[in-house]
Amino acid sequence: VDLKPHPQHEFEIIVCHANVIRYFLCRALQIPPEAWLRLCTFNCSLTYLTVRPTGTVSCRMLGDIGHLGYEHSTFSMHHGFNW
Repeated sequence: VDLKPHPQHEFEIIVCHANVIRYFLCRALQIPPEAWLRLCTFNCSLTYLTVRPTGTVSCRMLGDIGHLGYEHSTFSMHHGFNW
């Protein structure tokens, strides 16, 4: 039985403009950086990437706003989902 402690998970939290997040996502997923123009994220949204020890990257979540109420969701100065 292996009772050695396993390596701890590490988390990096980056707070920045959505354009930067979309660009980083494209680079991490090894897709053309220009693809960020096709992605849309709300203000104050969460994006979650997993980087495995092998170097593979998965996008677990992009632009999630489940932590916000409808009245607090905005995109490009528009409130709610009608933009």
